[in-house]
Amino acid sequence: MTRPKAVSSRLDWIWEQLTRRLWFRVGLYGIAAVATALVAVWATPFVPASLAARIRDGATWDILSILASSMLMVATFALGAMVTAFAAAAQSATPRATRVLIEDPFSQNVLSTFLGAFVFSMVGLVALGLGYYSRAGEAVLLLASGLVTALVLVTFFGWLDQLVNMVRLGATVAKIATRAESALLSRAAAPHLGGRRRPERPTGHALAARETGYVRHLDMPALQRIAEAAGGEIAVASLPGALASPARALVHTSWRPDDDAAAAIRAAFTLGQERSFEQDPRFGLVVLAEIGSRALSPGINDPGTAIGVIAVQQRLLTLWAEARAEEAEAPRCPLVLVPPLDARNLFEDAFEPLTRDAAPLLEVGLGLQHALAALAAVGPGDFARSARRLSAKAMALAGEALPLEADRARLQAAAEKVAAGPL
Repeated sequence: MTRPKAVSSRLDWIWEQLTRRLWFRVGLYGIAAVATALVAVWATPFVPASLAARIRDGATWDILSILASSMLMVATFALGAMVTAFAAAAQSATPRATRVLIEDPFSQNVLSTFLGAFVFSMVGLVALGLGYYSRAGEAVLLLASGLVTALVLVTFFGWLDQLVNMVRLGATVAKIATRAESALLSRAAAPHLGGRRRPERPTGHALAARETGYVRHLDMPALQRIAEAAGGEIAVASLPGALASPARALVHTSWRPDDDAAAAIRAAFTLGQERSFEQDPRFGLVVLAEIGSRALSPGINDPGTAIGVIAVQQRLLTLWAEARAEEAEAPRCPLVLVPPLDARNLFEDAFEPLTRDAAPLLEVGLGLQHALAALAAVGPGDFARSARRLSAKAMALAGEALPLEADRARLQAAAEKVAAGPL
């Protein structure tokens, strides 16, 4: 998957969201199918007369009829199987995971191929019935039908393997981890979203949202243009992922904006009912933590999945710690001040639910302590402080939940390694 751009305009973000929609890819395949069926007549001058003479009457019609009827059933079956897999992922993982599965390019290509083949065959049948093709045109259409059939078969065999993986919880975790990694690395390359570091306590005129919703996208170039026109600076108060409301400031401006400037600033913030992965790297960690927490619920009781999620979170935070140590790109929006990601927030998103739910389970608690010890060792000072805080909390909760003194001693020994890490 390509890494999302941390600094993008609203139009770029809308276009990226459109390309992730299932109907967009299906529509492209449908248009390509219609074009293939209708422009086949243009290739007739290149068809040898001997080849056209070998096409028996009705052969192309029969093949297209078989393709149309079979592709309609296969597409219906594929769509039903995908919906079932999405429902299974929502139950076994978390409802937030279904969006990642729906936006999976391979799954979209599968359904698009089946529907595109159906559209191709239907358009070909209609064109044949209207006498659109000569005998040479029928030969080209027959050759195109063979190529479409081969594409369908290759896609179908690949989809069988994909379908098995779609219902596996491990595959769902891997897809979410990929999205989270992409967002984290993108943010590490632009820690302030292309702007400058914001002071801890920004001052100026506070501007709040008109409605309540999660910040899904922040149009940094638009804010830069507004600040340039006003000759001031804009300090962002609500990052992507924050819940904006009329009671919470979106930005603080160094000047008092008029109504037009205030409307333009608010328009730079795209709000919605759900968080998005692109500019919000914390969301991926939250979704993974939800999966680990649900795995420890009494109804599921799957400590292995929780331990696996802890390992994934450890890998993601390690990657972010290493990536953010590198030189960041020069600010493209120097008049926009943005706070960096806080390590404490990242640790809370990744591990806070597990410190609570893993308290009565020694094996999960040990996995959590080992992960925190490793992160405290590889990360900077704020990593060590965040790891020690969560380690102490997990130990306090486990001390009350673990009945055996020997288990508490083992966990305490693991927690001491976190406490002995670097400051």
